[in-house]
Amino acid sequence: MPSVQNDKEPIVVVDDDQGILDSFDVMLGDDYSLLTADNGNRAIDLILETVPPLLFLDIKIPGPNGLEVLQKIKARGIPTKVVVVTALPQDQFEEQARRYGVYRYLHKPLDVYEIEEIARHVLQ
Repeated sequence: MPSVQNDKEPIVVVDDDQGILDSFDVMLGDDYSLLTADNGNRAIDLILETVPPLLFLDIKIPGPNGLEVLQKIKARGIPTKVVVVTALPQDQFEEQARRYGVYRYLHKPLDVYEIEEIARHVLQ
């Protein structure tokens, strides 16, 4: 269930691991409005509803996977900056994500300072 924590533009975080979603809440929840989704269909709905300035997107999620979500939002011309966060090591995923114009491509485990810096940079 998404939770909006203040009146700022939302950041959408998509991951099927509740621990990762909780980590984003700890990293960014005090300073930004976070909306979360644990599958591709919910992610697409949230993105279309809110057109967030920033999206943190896992590749391996149920429903449309992260690359399919990325493809759908880019095909619609949604200007959201997308940061892929993944534990998958395959270069093919990174190459495909970059073709869709991702802003950043990060490997798990995530660096708290890097996540905070990305959010600050995109939302200022």
